Amino acid sequence: MNVVVVEDQVQLRKSLIHKIESSNLGFNVIGVAAGVNEGIGVILKTKPDIVFFDIEIIEGSSFEILDALPEINFKSIFVTAHGHFAIKAIKYSAFDFLLKPFSDEELFETLVKLKENIGLQDNYKEKFQLLFNELKGKTNKKIAVSSINSIRYIIVGDILRIEASRSYSTIFLASGEEILSSKNMGHYENLLPEGHFIKVHRSHIVNLNFIESISRSEGGFVKLSNGYEVPLSRRKKDDFLKIITAQLGQL
Repeated sequence: MNVVVVEDQVQLRKSLIHKIESSNLGFNVIGVAAGVNEGIGVILKTKPDIVFFDIEIIEGSSFEILDALPEINFKSIFVTAHGHFAIKAIKYSAFDFLLKPFSDEELFETLVKLKENIGLQDNYKEKFQLLFNELKGKTNKKIAVSSINSIRYIIVGDILRIEASRSYSTIFLASGEEILSSKNMGHYENLLPEGHFIKVHRSHIVNLNFIESISRSEGGFVKLSNGYEVPLSRRKKDDFLKIITAQLGQL
């Protein structure tokens, strides 16, 4: 697997290259760049399988590299000290990232995941459009969902509910389709738009637009438009009822 590293700090770049190549996972660093123009040239010349991007680099940001490339058919990992907004944008588009300073163990886990998913089917054009929309403050109607064999792009408003399944999540769509995601529920809890989705139980997130009724009784539940009853935890009930009252009117 051929890798390009885009990082303008020399020592950090050398350290990252050494750790990638010494992982013994079959990665070969074939190109490096410190700035936007150099990054574009190296990627076009080497056609890598994977690119590690630092976000803030000489001449601008790595997003400018991605925006300028005529075709994107490689996996991207952002190595960043950026704030929450950039990280959310990256998550929204199903990119991987390492938050500086990161440990050797974190890098190794990322490399293992890359090796396992190198053949994962993906729609790179749609993936990058989601990223750029989020970074530019535009509203995304879709979200990238990583499943076992592919990355799906689904309309956020079509999500009925999400249920935790150990370290995975099952996403239930209004159409009745179920998607097993390789991301945990916490990933979606932080990602989905506030005011439209709420965690009603430690294992359940629901779309407020699909709530049909609410049981206020002890051990209550939320009934969705498809008839499914989602348990409502005692600890979250008061906060949930306040949000529902504000969002959907007086109960």
